[in-house]
Parts: sequence; C-alpha cells; structure tokens
Amino acid sequence: MSISLKDISKQLPLEDTSDYRSLNKIVFNTCNKTCVVIDDDPTGNQTVYDIPLLTQWDLDTIKNEFKKETPVFFLLTNSRSLTKEKSTEIYQKITKNILEASKITKRDFSIISRSDSTLRGHFSEIKTIKQSEHFDDAITVFIPVMFEGGRVTVKDIHYIREHEKLTPVNQTAFSKDHTFAYSHANLKAYIEEKTKGRIKASHVVSLDIESIRTLSPKTLSNRINAIESGKFCIVNALNYNDLDKVAQALLLAEKSEKQILYRTSSSFVPSYIGLEPKPLLTAETIINSKSKSGGLTIVGSYVPKSSSQLKHVIENTSKKELIEINVEVILSAEVKVYIASIITKIDTTIANGKDVIVYTSRKLITGKDSDSNIDIASKVSQALVALVNGITIRPKYLLAKGGITSHDLATKGLKMERSKVLGQILSGVPVWEMGAETKFPKLLYIVFPGNVGNEKSLSEIIQKLS
Repeated sequence: MSISLKDISKQLPLEDTSDYRSLNKIVFNTCNKTCVVIDDDPTGNQTVYDIPLLTQWDLDTIKNEFKKETPVFFLLTNSRSLTKEKSTEIYQKITKNILEASKITKRDFSIISRSDSTLRGHFSEIKTIKQSEHFDDAITVFIPVMFEGGRVTVKDIHYIREHEKLTPVNQTAFSKDHTFAYSHANLKAYIEEKTKGRIKASHVVSLDIESIRTLSPKTLSNRINAIESGKFCIVNALNYNDLDKVAQALLLAEKSEKQILYRTSSSFVPSYIGLEPKPLLTAETIINSKSKSGGLTIVGSYVPKSSSQLKHVIENTSKKELIEINVEVILSAEVKVYIASIITKIDTTIANGKDVIVYTSRKLITGKDSDSNIDIASKVSQALVALVNGITIRPKYLLAKGGITSHDLATKGLKMERSKVLGQILSGVPVWEMGAETKFPKLLYIVFPGNVGNEKSLSEIIQKLS
C-alpha cells in the first residue's frame, strides 16, 4: 500500500543539514586506503565522476591500482546477467586478488558490493566475499537507497518514490523480475528471504532515521562498533543529508578498526568517499562539434520504464531512424544474415549525419527457468554486440539503454578495459569516455539504466545530444 512522503515526513525529526560530505572526504582521505566498488551491473557509477572503471580483475590489474594509490575504482562484473554459480566464481576470484594485492602493496582497502536499488541481483555475492577468513570479524551494512531513482528506506521498508507517493518495492514490477523475484519490502524480511532463512529477520540490526537525525556521528559510530561480528545492519535514509551523516559514522567506525563490508546501491558511494556534487553535463561540453556523424542509441532493457521511454521516443520522433530488432529472428538460424543487414543500415544512416535508435522487439520471450531466461537474454545481448562489432562508421555518441546491454556493448562491442566516468547527463545517467584500447577511443558512451527517469527522459537525452 502506497503512503504519502509528506505524511511520513511529519512523523520524523528534522534532518541534520550539516555538511557531512566535506567531512567524509577528509576522513576517507586520511584513512589512506582504496575503496574497491565491485559492481554487478555497469550502471552503478551513475552518481560519481572522474573515477576509473575497470572490466578486468586479475591480480596485476588490482595490484597496479593499489600501487598507484587510486582512492576508488569500479570493477564492472556484470554478474547480474550471469547465473548464481558464475557470479560466485567471479566474486571468489576478485576477493582473492584484492587480498593478495593488498598484501603485496601493503595498501589497505574497503569493499562496496554495489547492486540494484530495486533489490534485484545475486544477494549471495556478499556471502561469497565473506567466505575469506580475512572478513571473520566483519559486519555487513546494507544500504539500497538510490535517491536519483527515487529509492528510499524508512522504518526498515524500502520504497520507490514517484512524485510524493512512496510505494513498497514488493508492490512494483521489479519484485516480479523473472530472474530475481522477491516477496518482501521490509529489508530485514528480505535478507531472511534471500538467505533462505540462514539469517533471521529478528537477527538483523537497523539504524533508524530518528537516531540518524538526532544523534551525533560519534554516538552513531559507537552503535556501529557495538554490532556483533557477522551481523547485518540495514540503514534507513530519505535523502543525502541522512546518508552523508551515516557515512560519517561508518567511516569513524572503520577508523577505530571496525571491519565493515558494504552491500549498497549507487547513492552511498559519493557519500562514503566525500565526492562533492557536480552539475549535469551539457552537450556543449562533451560533444565534439567537428563530428558530422549521427548518434547511435541501442535499447535492450525490457523493464516497464524502459518500454514506456522507448514508446515516447517512437511516438515523438520524426527526424531519427528507428530500427526494430526482432528477437524471434535473433533466436533463429537466420540471425547472422539479419544482423548484417542492420549493420549496413546503421552505417549508412549515421554516415549521413542522422541519429539511429535501435531497439529490441518488446514481446518478452522467456524460458522454462531462470537459467534459460539468462541464456535468452545472453543471445539477445550477443546480437546487439555483433551490431557494434560490425559498424565501421564512428558515431557521434553511443547510448546504451539497460544494464546488461550497456556492459556487453562496452566490453565485447567496443573492447573496453579501462575507461573513466565523466559525470551525468541526466540524474542517474552516467557518461563514460572510452579508453585508448577501445574500437573508438574517446567515444562518448552514455549508460542509461533501465529503471531510471520518467517516460520523457530518453527522448530528452537524445534531443540534448542532437
């Protein structure tokens, strides 16, 4: 049942508006360690800027970042698109390499397991990290809020905000995800559900908004320090004032040698490292004015929000080339010939300076179980990658809609290994600059998450870039 943000706010103390973000930057820097954000999807950098994004996690890659004393970097695993078994294998390897790199370089670190603000993903990933003896004394802090997308937590219930209305996340389409479905919006019950009862809801600790707004960071830090090793702690927050203050308390706890692992969405990262907000990017500051090519947009995401945004583009576009990819043909034997014909059409159109919007047909085709669903999604993604592999004309920009889509197009299509996030073109929508090793060096790559924005957002970005 939905509630009014105004009504629930009346029940809470006034927020603490002190500038904790600046204090967090000081504390984080004095800790002299590297924050490794292990991201299960390429959209988690939607709140940061000037931070490296890596698609490799071998020992040498991580060791080099530690040697350079990189304050924070992302490892883009795309594990949300993989099976639980494959995800576990990746996280075991990453954890082993982080620990080994830290030992070799004598560089301390913290780990944020970044995942979806609508609670979709392999929750088992945090368990995989904690299997190492190094984390025997660690607590896990769970913070799925993502204010840019309207995700907030209050009274231990995780909500999606639409205007002034808060809807429990289990009453939205996200909870019916064909791979990561769940029943509970109460985060304590969610943890019990996702751990199959291994962790009881009654054993999960929480930091309530009342305490966050009325207690000092030092007192909150003492509470965190008192949490028993191995426990989960969820954090309630309605905005960045709440989150910045919690991050201050968590940093103070870490400074007093409390071991903390984080499972969060993307809003926590800038709070934790003390990254000051940056204005939205403008087309004038990022688009090469000499470029005569058209832009390329590829929509693979199937979530309802993506489909409504695509519908708005289709209904309000006259000067763009629209190309629908028939998923049933992609899953058939004719896929290679079909893709080749579309590549030719894309090249011709963007060479003439016209923007192209490529999108998968909206009929959702599912398999008999979650593994077969992932396999279908993988084949669709492979076809989209083949498009980017095949084009010969450099587009003015490449916009990828959807987490799996954007990861595969960057790593398999453009062959990205290390890039940099420049900032956001719309709240929650990051812009990357492709590295020198990629198919189109310095290409602007816009990563548009499936569940961000309103129905006009995709149209607005395409228009802005035009």
